[in-house]
Amino acid sequence: MNLNDLPSDPRRPSRRRFLQTSATAAGAATLGSLGLASGVHAAGDDIIRLGLIGCGERGTGAAIQAMNADAGVKIVALADVFADHVERCRGKLRQAKPDQTAVDDDHCFAGFDAYRKVIDSGVDGILIACSSRFHPDYLTAGVEAGKHVFVEKPHAIDPPGVHRVLAACEEARKRKLSVGDK
Repeated sequence: MNLNDLPSDPRRPSRRRFLQTSATAAGAATLGSLGLASGVHAAGDDIIRLGLIGCGERGTGAAIQAMNADAGVKIVALADVFADHVERCRGKLRQAKPDQTAVDDDHCFAGFDAYRKVIDSGVDGILIACSSRFHPDYLTAGVEAGKHVFVEKPHAIDPPGVHRVLAACEEARKRKLSVGDK
């Protein structure tokens, strides 16, 4: 007998139910989106100032994609646990989009609290592209600070994280903040 042929107990957690819950969280995040380009501009300014949390290859790629989306997007702050990742990312961003990379030394943050420093650095929005384990925490912190947030998938890796993502998306909706993913 194959395990797939066994009847499933609807009360018992399964991988399929977890993925369905995660998909619901992703849908909630998308529904909360108001359109980053139309809702992030500061009054009287056509520049969208974004901070990147997670300066690995995926984070660097996400920042370049954001800058490709609109000429008014500037990356102004970077955060990662490792300082060498921040410097490598800044170099790649400057090489790819020199006119849209405006990351001064005092806006390069490293360490476990670096995400908080990006959020508090005067950015209009944040890009979260770090280890998935931290996505719910950083998303919640960004929304609580009144920032628009783009968070890479997966949004969470466990049911408590999914619940935190859903709560953060509901709070973002109340505050008319954008929460997006790709």
